[in-house]
Amino acid sequence: MSELSTLQAALTATIREAIPALASVDAHSTVGSGTAALPALRHGIVRMTADAAPRDGRSVLIASFKADISADNAQAGARLQGSVLAAQLIDLLRQQYWGLDFVEASRNVQAQFDGSVWNVHWDQPVLLGALRWDWPNEPPGSLLLGFSPETGPGNEGRYTAAQDLP
Repeated sequence: MSELSTLQAALTATIREAIPALASVDAHSTVGSGTAALPALRHGIVRMTADAAPRDGRSVLIASFKADISADNAQAGARLQGSVLAAQLIDLLRQQYWGLDFVEASRNVQAQFDGSVWNVHWDQPVLLGALRWDWPNEPPGSLLLGFSPETGPGNEGRYTAAQDLP
């Protein structure tokens, strides 16, 4: 499974669990496909752009998502229901990683009412590819730091591992 399909599945599962007031949560499959139980949320990637790579063998893709929230218009207060659901999604998106180690926190979250639907947009940085270490003779985590004047030969015992620094 690719990073994007894993992200989409995690996103669907997390939203379903976090916002039980939604009768259905699904990824957009095709435009205008089927009718879902209301209130409903349908989400998908609407734009992708490249971002600065972290120089570790991976590349960064900024996936821009859009979620459409449709309230149950047969109910009184449908617009308020949609507003509450959009606010809950915005709260859920705050610093959201979806439990995945290849995404960075969501950002640029916005919501807008459009006719009878709330549209929530956000960007999700996705790290693609495998982590690469270009120094085969030096395993990751082998960096030691010494502080002057206690450096050089004979002072190796005073060096501190980088991961042990406060």
